[in-house]
Amino acid sequence: MKIKNYLILTVMLILSVSCEDNLKEKPLSFLEESNSFNSAADATSALNAVYEHLKGVYGMTMIDLADLNSDECEVREDNGGGNEIHKNLYNSGTRLFDTFYTNSYRLIDRANRVIANVPGIAMDTKLRDQIVGEAKFLRALAYFHLVRAFGDVPLVTAISNDVVNVEIPRDAADQIYQQIIADLLDAEKVLPAKYTLATEIGRTTVGAAKSMLAKVYLTRKDWSNAAAKAKEVIESGAYSLVPNYRDVFVPEKENGPEHIFSVQFSCVLPQYGSAMAENFAIYFSYPINLTGGSYQVVPAHANSYTSGDYRKTVTVIEEKTIANGNVVKSRTGPHVDKYWDPQACGSGRARNNFIVMRYADVLLMYAEALNEAGGPTTEAYAAINQVRARARNGAQPTVLPDLKNLTQVQFRDSVYQERSWELCFEGHRRWDLLRTGRYVPSMQKIGIATEERHLLYPIPVQEIDVNPALDQNPGY
Repeated sequence: MKIKNYLILTVMLILSVSCEDNLKEKPLSFLEESNSFNSAADATSALNAVYEHLKGVYGMTMIDLADLNSDECEVREDNGGGNEIHKNLYNSGTRLFDTFYTNSYRLIDRANRVIANVPGIAMDTKLRDQIVGEAKFLRALAYFHLVRAFGDVPLVTAISNDVVNVEIPRDAADQIYQQIIADLLDAEKVLPAKYTLATEIGRTTVGAAKSMLAKVYLTRKDWSNAAAKAKEVIESGAYSLVPNYRDVFVPEKENGPEHIFSVQFSCVLPQYGSAMAENFAIYFSYPINLTGGSYQVVPAHANSYTSGDYRKTVTVIEEKTIANGNVVKSRTGPHVDKYWDPQACGSGRARNNFIVMRYADVLLMYAEALNEAGGPTTEAYAAINQVRARARNGAQPTVLPDLKNLTQVQFRDSVYQERSWELCFEGHRRWDLLRTGRYVPSMQKIGIATEERHLLYPIPVQEIDVNPALDQNPGY
């Protein structure tokens, strides 16, 4: 992997420094970690660097991995790279996979350094434990995406600045999941329920750790633990559904009562902006230079909504009224309106956060886990019906009526459909299709040639070239 090249370069630099006998003072640099972790400010700075690397994993990268390669999102025919992902035409040399793989391990490397070095700092012990817990949450999050994307991957939990053990083989997915769960269990013990300072908004909380644990357990089909963790989040009272579904996505209302954990994007600096608004916008509608993107809604998804479902109004559009009053119509099919930002600050620079986890997701996970454990219960109905009630947007209950009197199979299908309507284009769909065993038939249904090998993405060939210990997934 690219880690190998990084480590070799590091060692060469260290060796070159040691050979400079004429230097009278020991040089201080980023390579000397003992000089970088001396105070609470150092610990916070190092943790911020881990958070910053989330931007390389989320944004359009996660949209491509989890939504574009699904039965809900597609791109125009002139988007060759996008169609390579959507239509399962990719291979081990496809750039997206190497970008995602490399950025994920960069995040993990920085998290490992925080976890290894911060405990030795003389500082407030509560804050010190919290910072380590945040790093463990972020490491777990990165590994959760890696294992779902590639299956077995190298498990790296220790820092290394030499060339020993740089040829790292893949570890079994079960072992990766054990580490993910252990990190999240550690994190939930030390993370705060909320933050009060504006500079701390976006940092992970105990609710985020519990919510992510629920999702990991659900993925592992550990229904009882998934339900228990989701219930802890629900009973904490820390989160609630915002009354208007549109307000979940409005930039001015980000980090609201429904948002459990989001990757923070903004216009403070050019590199902090999000590209989702432009990529999903109807062409000629984006407020910067009247541009737009090629990411669109698969017609089958657009047509799947129940009549009167307000979520379709918020999500799916075929025309857009822009600031000058003109109406721009799509010539290529329905687009996504969740991420519209009328005050974007540049091309590919909008204010949209990437919502990793929100309360509606927890409610639906709770309903699913309870049903899988023994059929629909009163609590399961209450959870899913909260989500459906919000989607009525004040209309009579005849629109999206409350669910009742369903069999276990009927309830399972209802939760599955509800997740599609509620969470579409938020980085969940491929993972939901995979964990429910629906990926192959769902992709085939919309005309995408799909085989069992597509249940995992290929290990990037660039990583195999530099790490001979890596082997390739079957079929690639």
